[in-house]
Amino acid sequence: MGNVTIAESTTEQALAVKPEGRTRVIAVIMAIVGLLTLLVFGMGSAATAHSTLNFSPINLSNSAPLHLGSLTLTTRWTVVVLALVMIGLGVEVFLRQPKSFVMGRFGVVAVLFLLALLFWAARTPGPSPVSFINLTDILTGSTEVVMVLIFGSLSGVMCERSGVVNIAIEGQYVAGAFFGSMVVSTTHNFFYAAIVGALVGGLLGLLLAFLALRYLVDQIIVGVVIVTMMSSLSSYLNLQVLTPFPQYNTGNLAPNLAIPLLSKIPILGPVLFNQSGFFYLMIVLVALVSFALFKTRYGLHVRAVGEHPHAAATVGISVSRVRYINVVLGGAIAGIGGVAFMASQGQFQPGYTSGLGYIALAAMIFGRWRPSGAVVASMIFGISVFLSYTLVSYDVPVSLYVLQMFPYIITIIVVAGLIGRVRPPGADGVPYRRD
Repeated sequence: MGNVTIAESTTEQALAVKPEGRTRVIAVIMAIVGLLTLLVFGMGSAATAHSTLNFSPINLSNSAPLHLGSLTLTTRWTVVVLALVMIGLGVEVFLRQPKSFVMGRFGVVAVLFLLALLFWAARTPGPSPVSFINLTDILTGSTEVVMVLIFGSLSGVMCERSGVVNIAIEGQYVAGAFFGSMVVSTTHNFFYAAIVGALVGGLLGLLLAFLALRYLVDQIIVGVVIVTMMSSLSSYLNLQVLTPFPQYNTGNLAPNLAIPLLSKIPILGPVLFNQSGFFYLMIVLVALVSFALFKTRYGLHVRAVGEHPHAAATVGISVSRVRYINVVLGGAIAGIGGVAFMASQGQFQPGYTSGLGYIALAAMIFGRWRPSGAVVASMIFGISVFLSYTLVSYDVPVSLYVLQMFPYIITIIVVAGLIGRVRPPGADGVPYRRD
């Protein structure tokens, strides 16, 4: 018995040390990234080089914000400051080993690295054909990606809080974008497109729930099958329907709805108060989901089913019904996200979601299965995605494919659990069998 007790004690100590070890590993990575940024992009810039920040967005002539002049910064010292912040965050995480927001700090370092690379690439004199950085346009473009990720991460929160893993977010995006494009091309009404997107996303959620709950099929496999099915089906229908009948995919951008006065605020006005209706709908959904999950009896039932379904069943809660409702609602939210993505791109194109559904799933894990955390994580991921694509136009001496890999590398690190230990709902992904 003594040996067993010693073994158990040793195992507990090992498990206790492991999260600290992961935290220190990621702290070292953060500091190394900051040091490389300091040496390569900071000290590697000429002392006379400078970078220019612009704040006047394009394509907003009817509701342009108050004008701000350009800001010229010395490239070397700007990058040095960003690098020192990155190193400081790494040192702080290594010494303090905080229990929360470690992933957030890592995400901030990733964004600062891309910003430093952007400042270095846009320097004058320099090899880039673009000699300025339009901060407002970068934030506005990032907001479109962030919005889509928030729709997807909210879908994941709804499903997984009830105990069902929704890997099918990517497929629901595709379905919403495809059918939403057809509807808006024929009706010229994004409201109808959002309704149809919610319906097709909800139907895919119903399919996931039916197979996972009724026949206890592995939820991961069902989700992957749905994504593969929708990707293939949309490509086939694109060739058979949209290509010969282009009037069903005419290309429509959702109009911006400027909020009076607030939209005139420099920088923040175009980013937060001059967006499409999908952006404002996203804000409403974040508030509704947060309130419903944590302030209502319904939310208590959902969390009980996701943590201890058998205990929930003993007090009269229908586990299957709660899970069906949440998975269908989650699918509907993801379907609307697909329409929102199509509305920001103008028309449907096969494969253009580029794995955003999986990044949304990672944002949900990053945010610890809470709507507020998912929003913060989606902001970090969304800015990283947009910056990685923006850097291409600056002729950065890094392969386009490497730049585009960057957000997905962060996704893999998060999902793999390198950055601290996150605990999903207790019954997440576990089939429920009635006793």
